[in-house]
Amino acid sequence: MNPMVVDSSVAFKWLSPRGESGLERAVELLLSHRAGELTLMAPAFLHVELASSLRHSRYLDRDETIALVGALGELDIELIESTPTRLVAATDLSYRHGMSVYDALFLALAKELSCPLITADRKAFAGIDTPVEIRLL
Repeated sequence: MNPMVVDSSVAFKWLSPRGESGLERAVELLLSHRAGELTLMAPAFLHVELASSLRHSRYLDRDETIALVGALGELDIELIESTPTRLVAATDLSYRHGMSVYDALFLALAKELSCPLITADRKAFAGIDTPVEIRLL
């Protein structure tokens, strides 16, 4: 299978599609994952980031947010633990690219797995100089 690291900006589109650009491409990724055509992976804190983003979405009320947070496991994304080695690599990348350690952990995981990083976060990932293939939605 083709592994790909997906970040929170893409996963958020699956959960709260109102007002989201790039939704069609994000949904295609999820459907390909569910069909077994590729494997989507993310750092284990993905659900925490998603819960926080959903909590602050202007399109969702309290009950909708709680329901979506309760259904995060249904995404069935392979979650990878943040080991000390991964955190060191992410911290180094965060300094090199001027990004948060959170964002850099997605990049570090893609680098470690030698696979693309799929993101909609242009602010964090557009134009950085890295051997990792970054696909912007």
